[in-house]
Amino acid sequence: MSMKGIVVTVAILLLAYPAYLWITYINETITTGSGYGFNIGDTKKEAYSKLNTALKDLGGKNGSAFVQVKSNSQMAKFVATDTDFDVMIKPLFHDVGYEQFEKQELWQFYVDASFFNTLKLEFCNGKLCRIHRHRKFFELP
Repeated sequence: MSMKGIVVTVAILLLAYPAYLWITYINETITTGSGYGFNIGDTKKEAYSKLNTALKDLGGKNGSAFVQVKSNSQMAKFVATDTDFDVMIKPLFHDVGYEQFEKQELWQFYVDASFFNTLKLEFCNGKLCRIHRHRKFFELP
């Protein structure tokens, strides 16, 4: 390959990477209709029943979604951290866990435990009123 070919190849690669980042960037809020497997107006129970499928469909390496919880004195020894430290856990969304989600008006999920790949479900008067999806594969300085 000639020097000109190498320069052109490098230039294309340097332009392709920012283009890829721009194309894969998502920052959207849905307040009517549906998105990501949920419908605006879903009850908390309906939304909870859709979590496994919807979060798996978001992709990621393993299609795994995590939530952030604050460790307490009982949990701290099991997760090898200090009390009151935020840790990511992968919930199984069994029926027994609904009670904890039901108490919250904002549910935030981290796809593959990434702060740059999230889904937030916000509830107003017990009904899903806002779906916010954010994904970026880069970090700004």
